[in-house]
Amino acid sequence: MSDKLRVGITGSDGNVGTTLRAGLSEDFDLRLYTLDTVDYESTLADLSDASQVEGIFDGLDCLIHLAAYIHATGTWEQILPNNIIATQNVLAEAVRAGVKKVVFASTNHTQHGFFMVGGKPNITDPETERLFKLNDVPHPDSIYGVSKLFGENLGRYYVTTSGIQFVVLKIGWTREDDDCTALDGTVHERHLRALYLSKRDCVQAFRKAVEVDTDYLVAYATSDNRQYGIFDLEESIEKLGFHPEDSSDR
Repeated sequence: MSDKLRVGITGSDGNVGTTLRAGLSEDFDLRLYTLDTVDYESTLADLSDASQVEGIFDGLDCLIHLAAYIHATGTWEQILPNNIIATQNVLAEAVRAGVKKVVFASTNHTQHGFFMVGGKPNITDPETERLFKLNDVPHPDSIYGVSKLFGENLGRYYVTTSGIQFVVLKIGWTREDDDCTALDGTVHERHLRALYLSKRDCVQAFRKAVEVDTDYLVAYATSDNRQYGIFDLEESIEKLGFHPEDSSDR
């Protein structure tokens, strides 16, 4: 029997999930969850259906919850089942199953409204010169951002009522091609460089989140984008122990 931590990953076939499957497989005993059949072993479940979630997290030490509708342009009808109902189902079942910790994939979109331009959530205002901090008042840019704030607060509720540990990662922008220069010359160039999260840094952030001993913690997950960055990483570095190795500056 393996003495590695048993870590589940919902949405394991998505962009971040694919990165974590590759990057965490040597450190942890991974249990993978998907909505549809994939070319690797996974447990199939529609997380918005509570009956399909029953029992699927039994035996886990930690659960990384990635599965969600991930587009900032999503409608309430798209967001409600996938980000609200599913998150409640997942956390309630994790508590019932005795999972010790949940790592929740949140988003930069919970604070995006501070710097969006012309109502467009994926354009960063070059006039914004301050670094935003984790304790700044939330300013979501979309129903998607609101849904992730719901998840952050639902986690705090379960920490209070059940004693589960909960770590929130406000994820920047991680791309399948891992290329922070991919949008250079476009209106989205500054935005990608501000929020860039390399695959290597993504894996490190989630590894630290699984390993850290804390009741409730919120941290940013972006690379060290000093020239363009808009988030203050100091608290995340200190409390999570996350030290990004990559940067969109280089």
